[in-house]
Amino acid sequence: MTRDEMIEWFKSAPASSRHERMLWAARKIAHLTGVTEGSAYQMLLGALIEGERLPRGSILGFSMTADES
Repeated sequence: MTRDEMIEWFKSAPASSRHERMLWAARKIAHLTGVTEGSAYQMLLGALIEGERLPRGSILGFSMTADES
């Protein structure tokens, strides 16, 4: 699964806190790829951090500084 696909799963998660959206997306990624949820969460976190290094606004709905509640 590509970084962009993982980010799309994160962006499609139901509206909730960032952490809950990450958990939701990690479960979906784990189910699709056959890895553990913990591994999927780590891959997703890496993808989101890498995405934050891109120009601002590259990942809608994700911010390293503000937590959406």
